[in-house]
Parts: sequence; C-alpha cells; structure tokens
Amino acid sequence: MAKNNHSIGNAGEFYVLAQLAQRGYIAGKTDDGQTLIDVIATDPETLKSINIQVKTRDGAGDAWLMSAKNERVFDGLWYVLLQLNGTDVLPDFYVFQSSFIGPWLQEDHYSWLAKPKKNGEPKKDSNMRRFRPSDAELEKARDRWDLMFSA
Repeated sequence: MAKNNHSIGNAGEFYVLAQLAQRGYIAGKTDDGQTLIDVIATDPETLKSINIQVKTRDGAGDAWLMSAKNERVFDGLWYVLLQLNGTDVLPDFYVFQSSFIGPWLQEDHYSWLAKPKKNGEPKKDSNMRRFRPSDAELEKARDRWDLMFSA
C-alpha cells in the first residue's frame, strides 16, 4: 500500500499518543488540520494540560516541513518531531517548546529570503518553512518527554 503525507502524519500522531499513555498521561487526538494542536495531553496528578503539534518525516530527509503559522510562540504549545525508521522499529522522538521552534523558523526564513536567487533576482516569499535543527539540537531534544510537564 502506498504511503501519503496524511497517513504518515496520522502514524506520527498515534505514536505520540502511545508514548504519552505509556508515561501515564491522559491524551487525545484533535480533529485533523483544524489548528496548531494535534494532541492535547494532561498530567492526571496535577491536571496540567499541554498542546502538542506533531510533525513526522519519513526517510532520510533533512527537514521537517512547517509553515509560517509555526513561527508563532505559545506558552503551552510543544512540538514532538518524529523520524520514522521503518515499520518494525520505533521512530526517533524529539521534543521542542514553541519558544524554540518559532524564532528558529523565523530567523531561518528571513535568512533564506535575504539571499538572492542564483540569477540575482530576489526570492518570492512563501508560506513554507523547513525546520532543520543541528545534530546537537536534536540530541538535546531526543526523548525529552519530561520537559513538557515540568515547565
């Protein structure tokens, strides 16, 4: 069966739900594509709730695709980025706060816009963003589920 972006995104969201459930959190999936929020999770001991945006990539891509809306920063918004590793291996999970993602995307996008095309013409603005963290940034965020409810 052929995979598409929607099925890959759904797989990522369900992986996140499973990881949260294994850690004892109450979590539910929101309606597809309605907001920046894919999953809402609650700590049953403190009743603290957080919002999660899930971004999933398949294969050896170097970026997670995002849009201009992901430049916005919200206190209760977290990102869980997944790198799928095939059907028989768990994905890699990276946890970031929106206060990291938003400014990173904005700076990267404006830097990209400032560089003219090879022919010297200015680039046209786009809604598309590519989040390409460094290896060190990824390692710092790997499996950091604990950050979401401790902040």
